[in-house]
Amino acid sequence: MTQTVGESADARQQPARASGPPHDRSSHSPPTSRVIRIIELLASPEQPPLPLADIVRRTGLSRATAHAIVGELVDHGWVLRDGKTGAYTVGPAFAALARATGSADNVARWASTCARELSERFDMPAFVAQRIGSDLITVTDHVVPARVRDRDDSPWFRHGRQVRLRPPICREFIAYESVESQAAWIAQAPDTIRARLRTVLDAVSERGYSIERMTDDHVAMIEALGTLDSVSDRLRARVGDLLTELSAIDYLPAELEGHVAAVTIGAPIFDSSGLVVASIVVCPNTTLPAADLRHLAEQTRAAASSISTRLR
Repeated sequence: MTQTVGESADARQQPARASGPPHDRSSHSPPTSRVIRIIELLASPEQPPLPLADIVRRTGLSRATAHAIVGELVDHGWVLRDGKTGAYTVGPAFAALARATGSADNVARWASTCARELSERFDMPAFVAQRIGSDLITVTDHVVPARVRDRDDSPWFRHGRQVRLRPPICREFIAYESVESQAAWIAQAPDTIRARLRTVLDAVSERGYSIERMTDDHVAMIEALGTLDSVSDRLRARVGDLLTELSAIDYLPAELEGHVAAVTIGAPIFDSSGLVVASIVVCPNTTLPAADLRHLAEQTRAAASSISTRLR
């Protein structure tokens, strides 16, 4: 994948160094890099106004280059110059942009970009599931490659679809919850699968992703669970039967051998408090070698982790 929101945090944060030698040589656009370095310096938390000499010293730019850049930024309102001291600080136009960006749903935006990159790289469907309540998620974006678009039969991950966090699905959202929350979630499942669910949640938490086994009843189960709160007792009983039939939930480490049949792989995105607020889900929907599945899962986990890093 190209380096966008899924690249390493170190690579993206390198321009934020407050001092040290110039690093324009590795930049695709040195002039842009210079502007970014000045903005990141002035916009640093609790950064007091800086005179031009300090900007030059801390960015490694020449005085002429730094003066030209801050002059342009002043003209656009991104930087202000104190008329008495000559020191520079971030301006109202930049602050307004930062506020607008802060109020935007960056989780969905970044996750959508990652999902699309994964879909393109591995040539398979992918989607983003975002938490919109304590026990409710919604699909905020989905992408389906052209080769499978005409025969795609997975309405359960269409944009806007809402699904309750009911066992045994959405495990990547539950695996990092408190012991009490996990127990309450497991208690909604039939007795026959509760022990398996406890073990599976530990496995998901350890490796960083869930794997949905491929079964004939998978889509039917999702459809039923999506309307569980407003259905008849008869359909509730059907859901219970489906859950009982799906006794082999997810894969435990010892089971990831040979060839593995998987519908989806879901990796969690954490906010600054450690809550799972979304997940990136790729959909192999096929049987593949265990090594290939692990590679796909690790790439998905890495993409989700890159977003979590930015939310800390």
